[in-house]
Amino acid sequence: MADPAARDPAVQNAAAQDLAVQDRAAKDAVARVWAARANARGALDLAYLLYLVVITILVIAVPLLRELGLLLARPDVLPVISAPAAGGLVTAGLLLAAGLLVLLGASRGPAVLPPFFVVTLASSHRPRRTALVRPFARTGAALAIGLLALAGVIGWVLVLGGATSPAGAVALGIAGLGTTALLEGAWLAGQVLPGGGRRVLALVLGLAGAGAVLGTVRGGGPVRHLLALAYPVGGADAGVPWVAALAVLVLGLLAAILCVPALDRVRGTVLLEQAARWESALTSARSGDLAAAAGTYRVRPSAGRRLPAVRAGARSAGLIGLYLRRDLVALVSTPERLVLGVLGVLAASILLVAARVLMGPLGFAALVLGALLLWSASGVFVDGLRHGVESLGAPRLLAQGVGAQVLLHSLAPLLVIGLLSVLGSGLGALVLPDPGPGAGTVGALAVVLAPALVPLMIIGRARDAAKGPMPLALATPIPTPQGDASILPLVAWQADAVLFALLAAGLLFLALGASWAWGIGLWAVAGALLASDARRRVQELSRGGR
Repeated sequence: MADPAARDPAVQNAAAQDLAVQDRAAKDAVARVWAARANARGALDLAYLLYLVVITILVIAVPLLRELGLLLARPDVLPVISAPAAGGLVTAGLLLAAGLLVLLGASRGPAVLPPFFVVTLASSHRPRRTALVRPFARTGAALAIGLLALAGVIGWVLVLGGATSPAGAVALGIAGLGTTALLEGAWLAGQVLPGGGRRVLALVLGLAGAGAVLGTVRGGGPVRHLLALAYPVGGADAGVPWVAALAVLVLGLLAAILCVPALDRVRGTVLLEQAARWESALTSARSGDLAAAAGTYRVRPSAGRRLPAVRAGARSAGLIGLYLRRDLVALVSTPERLVLGVLGVLAASILLVAARVLMGPLGFAALVLGALLLWSASGVFVDGLRHGVESLGAPRLLAQGVGAQVLLHSLAPLLVIGLLSVLGSGLGALVLPDPGPGAGTVGALAVVLAPALVPLMIIGRARDAAKGPMPLALATPIPTPQGDASILPLVAWQADAVLFALLAAGLLFLALGASWAWGIGLWAVAGALLASDARRRVQELSRGGR
């Protein structure tokens, strides 16, 4: 029989007060232990950080965005941004971004704490939301700043071009705030859901994004209008889409409210794993090793474990068949990463076609984004190539040397990325509008650019894999009247592979625009130079490993 005193409201209130006092004492104890650490931020550090953020926004970000809006308010940009299809394409991009955030949540969700707080606060008797709501709010604020900046630039350009009124730009910003909360919810769903549910949700969002693209490009006027309800176009005298913008904001608020109890459903193992990965990535990044920081988030094999990467009798197919089989089986073992790589190559190829079709800043942005995306996506397919370089200095288990391994491991990415780039370029030529007079020649040049860049990207990946450790001389302080400029050579050393990829894309774009002979000549010279530098780096590593 239950104790009657336990049901007494006064006794229950006293017990709740005792629990609250113990909870506060535990939190204070945890805070004191954390504050005693050398790298913990105090109140003064947080105030200084807030000051830096505010000053950066007011002094740098706002004038920069204003100038960017003035730069984009050009006759060759305004028709694209204010086109009836622009809103639908923005909607499609946001749906695809939500799908990517769902997949990202498996590796790094929006609610991640340092390992110390995970084992003290998030693993205690308190509801998990009380510990996770602060990092969740921080990532939401960062996401909101990014989307508001994007909406601000687009709205400013539309106002300057007379496509909407200032009130329409405000409505676009309101819709951007609501979209932020929806994207944050999708990101949290990726952190909470198990593997199957996460993949299904990402697939649904990806299909919705693809459907929005098709509906915008091939659909009629009502479909385009439905997809772009909150996108203000039609002139300054047209109505402001307040209802659609407020509807998006309300949906976002509902998603944010539902996210708070969902924080309790983040599993402890997921929190610990993501906290350890994030801590390790931050440590590598602070030491200047960005490659190691990115490697922290490399996906572990999760499928195809029973597929025979090496099969008896495979020697009959020769070394080429043997290495191709191994690399293709390795690609299948990380299906989510493979899908992202495939979509990245396809999107990069379409952007590179768009760079030839669009004019002015939009064409330049498409070229830069396409080259960056092609470089990033190529990283998914070159694990074998990296392994060949990393085998330097290790006991030799195979009959092939490092150079032969690099060459043989280059075949699979060359084949897969090459086919995908041809497919993506063909899709781009079909979907994008006709460039006008001389369409045949321009279309051929546009379709060739992405496949021509693929061999250069793979050679660049081999060169980057053989980079070696950063020279200590680059860390020498460089005093200037504006402060220490040693960060500049450090950044250049870290980003040299990406810069070479952008340079190769830009030069090849210009050379192909001049003539086929210039394009072929530049392509051959760039490939020879990159291959020579990659060989030099491998030889230097070989001498260092002896």
